[in-house]
Amino acid sequence: MRTTFALLCACALACGHAPKAPPPSAPASNGARQRPVLPPPPDDPRDFAAELSEETQALLRAEGDLLWTRWTSGSGPLPSGALADHPRLFQREAVAAVASAAGSARKPADELALRLLHGTLATLQISREAAAETDALERARAALTFAAPGDARAERGERDLDRLLTDEPSAQKRAAIAQAEAKAAQPVAPLALARDQAVAKAMARLGLPGWDELIAEMHQASPTELAELAERTLAATDATTQKAVGGTAQRNLGVTVDRLRRADLPRLLRSAAADAQFPPGKGWASAQATLAAAGADLGRVRIDAEPSPSKAARPLALLVDPPRDVRLSVRPTGGLEEQRAVLHEAARAAGGAAIDVPRWELAQLGPGSAAEGVAQLFEELAGDPAWLREQTAIRGEPLDDLVHTQATRRLLAARRAAAMVLFEIRRRQGPETAEANASLYRQLLQRATFAALADDDAARWALEADGWLRAATQLHGALLAAQLQLLLEKTPAGSAPAVGSSDGAKPPPQTPWWHEQGTSVVLRKVWAQGRSGTAQDAARALGAAALDPAALAAVADKQLSYNAPEAPPPTQRPDYKYMQGDKKRRRRHKK
Repeated sequence: MRTTFALLCACALACGHAPKAPPPSAPASNGARQRPVLPPPPDDPRDFAAELSEETQALLRAEGDLLWTRWTSGSGPLPSGALADHPRLFQREAVAAVASAAGSARKPADELALRLLHGTLATLQISREAAAETDALERARAALTFAAPGDARAERGERDLDRLLTDEPSAQKRAAIAQAEAKAAQPVAPLALARDQAVAKAMARLGLPGWDELIAEMHQASPTELAELAERTLAATDATTQKAVGGTAQRNLGVTVDRLRRADLPRLLRSAAADAQFPPGKGWASAQATLAAAGADLGRVRIDAEPSPSKAARPLALLVDPPRDVRLSVRPTGGLEEQRAVLHEAARAAGGAAIDVPRWELAQLGPGSAAEGVAQLFEELAGDPAWLREQTAIRGEPLDDLVHTQATRRLLAARRAAAMVLFEIRRRQGPETAEANASLYRQLLQRATFAALADDDAARWALEADGWLRAATQLHGALLAAQLQLLLEKTPAGSAPAVGSSDGAKPPPQTPWWHEQGTSVVLRKVWAQGRSGTAQDAARALGAAALDPAALAAVADKQLSYNAPEAPPPTQRPDYKYMQGDKKRRRRHKK
């Protein structure tokens, strides 16, 4: 079910869709299926583009309602079923009409809105043309099963992998689990290649621009620019990440970096020791308090925080028709992972309610990397020592360990996104074979994570192949979050101010950025642009020349240099006087 919900969420919220072809109106007399007969499009492309805009908005509203029902109740039709009611979006003239209207637009906002609509309709039509191959790949991914050590049958799914690797203390068993999953993934590679070929043929058949042009339109940055930023991120964070991974591996696994394997990464970032500080309900209460302190408003958001067992466990912010219709689903489950997710999604919901743009396309279409940056800014508070001291009772060495582990996690997440951006771009420049893709995947992931990948691990590339570069949004969001943090903390990039010392000296008092009065002004400036706002644009609007990976290294260095200013609270000793009644009296023998 978790896999299904993830696919549904991606369908409704990501740059493109993965729809099924709408059902035909009726079968023909010879048994072939017929598509519905549609009225001819208007002669003026601008009129047709306006009609398509209204119909696309109606489709997204319908998909949002269906997804919300399934997410909060666990039942109801799939969001892809709404496509059957909007066949005009699949007319061949649709994409060309929107492109023509964008070229003749007089206002920059109208042109950007139509360009984003063009990219959405193009990916929608490509997905329908390549539906058979795409569905085969997704079914194979969802049906993947493997056997963990001790299992009688292969009943574990992909969704179980991280939990198994995180909970397993034995390095040998972790390696066996990872190898079993990787071997089970090998049959997926031919399906991923077939999907890629079907997408390429669909683009040619529909007369659409090439992959590079569509990526540039969807992300508002060319593949060359995206690859260059990914390379700069890996280079700028290399030394800091090596230090972070080395310390965390020694502390959490008892191994050096050169012995780190792909199977060790989930346990490397294990934070279960902090889960007791986040009981069910605590995550939502802390997120509300933090957003309120930062000046964010959740008053216009439709919130479902009922602890219903039929709801999806993961929090979800759903921008059905922002800023008027923004929804947030929260199911209290407890733990640090839930806290991170609630902070992220609550920030997305608050941002959706603060959108202020002249056209709906600017609110709902586009990469959404600026809003993702703010969401990651709040999510990373789960590794901020000041926030942890404010919201939990963790102190001393346990606090140090948690802060340092979360810094490592932050770096690895950004570097992994950078590696996947490079993987998707570079694999299209090579022979595009399973062997070449596996070799490239292995090289980039080892570089990004400092963990060794075996031959079987390299074959997992097909599980992560994503033609529309969603990893670029994650990368841009991570870099913007770091720059926003430095801005709000008024810390220049490249410096790491002292935040404590090992000799017990306390740092000077400093108001956390989420309690500063000016924070809401900065956040609203970013949120106002909706999904059309990119992290690059937000960085420039806030006074930076561009996204700067050095900011990520700076905030991570600050976390890694943290030393709690006090020892952990002493363990309370039991009061033995209340146990005297249990003590047996010895009889004295008479001499």
